[in-house]
Amino acid sequence: MGYSTETNNKRILIISGGYIDEDFLKSLLDKEKYSLIIAADRGLLSADRLNARPDYIVGDFDSVPKEILSKYKAEEIPIETFPRMKDKTDTHIAFDMALTHNPWSIDLVGATGSRLDHTISNIDLLMLAENQGICASILDSNNKIYLKKNSFIINKENQHGDFISLLPFSFQVKGLKLTGFKYPLNGITLTAGSSLGISNELILDEGRVEFEEGILAVYETKD
Repeated sequence: MGYSTETNNKRILIISGGYIDEDFLKSLLDKEKYSLIIAADRGLLSADRLNARPDYIVGDFDSVPKEILSKYKAEEIPIETFPRMKDKTDTHIAFDMALTHNPWSIDLVGATGSRLDHTISNIDLLMLAENQGICASILDSNNKIYLKKNSFIINKENQHGDFISLLPFSFQVKGLKLTGFKYPLNGITLTAGSSLGISNELILDEGRVEFEEGILAVYETKD
């Protein structure tokens, strides 16, 4: 269960242009020690304020002051500029770039916010990593969101908040079994449109999530 780190421990952070709690981002940067940082468009502003020097900068930069871009051009950090009218969001472009580095994991900050269409699109991006066996998560101060195609374990000491919600990312998730949870399940089929998987909690040090078929969207959340 999970992903092997035996041959690759490269961890990439994408700082995108949605809502960012900069105190949370700073604590994440201090704790995780990322191998590579990619700033996507307005995410560059938070990176700059926190002195988190990006390794790559991408976007159309419609909301980034020219003097900020000039600063990083002078430091010879690779900057890829795209037109505003394009087929991919700035976050998608940054995510594609991260995948080319064949990392073990990708974390996205600034991928949630008031634009729910962007948030949902960013959750969909996680599937690109899952298909390649790369662990990818969207993080903010209240949420950790990731996808799973195979059974897995959640450790309580590493949990991002008190609540765990499991929703079907595919139309159905078959044979879903939960152990170590306040509300256990024993081999049910979870179908799109059901709220059964919302707001569960761990009662043991680890929770086992097992299923036979489908894709789960996992939300570790706090109020």
